[in-house]
Amino acid sequence: MSAPRGQGRGRGRGRGRGRGDYYTPSDRQNQNQSQPQQQAEPDRAAATLNTVDLLKGFLARRYDASTKLLNFSTIATDEEVAKSGMFRQESTQKKFFPALMVICDEMLETREAKEAAIESVTLCGNNITNLNVVFDLCKTLNHIKNLDLSGNAFHSVNALKPWKGRFKKLEHLIIDPFSSIGWEDELTAWFPKLRILNGSQVRADNTAPGDASMITDAPMAPTPQPMAGAPSPTPTLPAPALDQQKEEMVAYVQQATNLKRDYAIQCLEAGGWDLNRAGELFTQSQPTLPPDAYN
Repeated sequence: MSAPRGQGRGRGRGRGRGRGDYYTPSDRQNQNQSQPQQQAEPDRAAATLNTVDLLKGFLARRYDASTKLLNFSTIATDEEVAKSGMFRQESTQKKFFPALMVICDEMLETREAKEAAIESVTLCGNNITNLNVVFDLCKTLNHIKNLDLSGNAFHSVNALKPWKGRFKKLEHLIIDPFSSIGWEDELTAWFPKLRILNGSQVRADNTAPGDASMITDAPMAPTPQPMAGAPSPTPTLPAPALDQQKEEMVAYVQQATNLKRDYAIQCLEAGGWDLNRAGELFTQSQPTLPPDAYN
């Protein structure tokens, strides 16, 4: 039995008009909203690549292979970092340094590679008040032997407490002195291998002297910062015999400055065998030292 003619035509026309996509107003709104989001994806990817390139460039500029030093001093004054605004305020600083450590991890993938490449880090002159910004250093580079924290704004030794026991191989630390009594002993207890604090020996040597690459309490620099007013050496005269402690100091100065033995002895003698004073003399006299003063 056939369907009435009117009903058949109605169903046919309905099916024909119903074919194809159908959008409600809300569908069209969602589609319009998704377009800017899709366009933003490449922008975010490009921004990420730019940030990675910025961080890699910063590490390349601040690494000195000859001294195995990562120089993170005065980060905010770095031209490229200043342009990016990444170190302008604490909220962005907290992202900058962890990201920097991630890049460092990617460039030096193994613990052995990190230990072979980096022995010293300086964070001097960043005016930080706590370790929030730079805490991740102890995760990525906790093997370092030398650390310079001078020129910052730590109010008390407690500001460094998050790093307590974290740098188990640290031998030489530079930091602005605190007003509290006994802060030196407290810091020494936190780092089991610490031997030199602000140029003064705080623990007897358990390893060969001279492992640390810094001698004075001035910020670390990629080149030696050398002694003033000492007379020219007289290599024709035999050097006087020294006791064990002085021999260790001579070896330490030679390792830290690359000076020949005669010059290292004169530096220490001129400073009264005080490492702090010897470091000051070394720095003052660098412009007048002849090339053959160095090994």
